[in-house]
Amino acid sequence: MAAKPCSQPLKSNPFITYRDPITGKWIVVNPTLPQAVEQAQLGAA
Repeated sequence: MAAKPCSQPLKSNPFITYRDPITGKWIVVNPTLPQAVEQAQLGAA
């Protein structure tokens, strides 16, 4: 059975990642979340 290429375009990633230069940890941010929830997640990390 031969593989067939996909003709549909790929979806973009709904998340944005940042790397903290001080700690080296990766932070994943969902831009569709409200700002207050996002800040609470960053503070808990």
